[in-house]
Amino acid sequence: MFGGKKEDTTPKYDKVDTLIGKSSAFNGNMEAEGTVRVEGTFEGELNVKGDIVLGDTGKIIGNLIGTNAHIAGRVEGNVKVKGQLHLTPTAYIGGDIDVGNLVVDEGAIFTGKCHMGSNSNLPTDGIKIDTKQNIKPLQK
Repeated sequence: MFGGKKEDTTPKYDKVDTLIGKSSAFNGNMEAEGTVRVEGTFEGELNVKGDIVLGDTGKIIGNLIGTNAHIAGRVEGNVKVKGQLHLTPTAYIGGDIDVGNLVVDEGAIFTGKCHMGSNSNLPTDGIKIDTKQNIKPLQK
């Protein structure tokens, strides 16, 4: 009713449009639509208007941008997804993430900064930040 149509960010991992196989290596930047699955090595920036699946044998060295991402392999770079980022027990991310929501399974490794959600959803009315507080040191 208000604000128009909301973008669909439901993961669609079942249909794969682009596949980088287990024995394949890709070096360069890629823009794609639909679902991209990486089982081999990808080096460069991967920008997908759709979902990204990184299998447990997959490795991405570079930044990753998409709608949703299901990570079971290794990412050495930053990840930005509008929807859900799911890290499975074999996942490793060495970089910062910016996500709509985050699912981390036990065993997954993430080293970096995380920004989750959207700042536009935060309330700003009625918030007062007092930066001139008188803070006294603790007495021994």
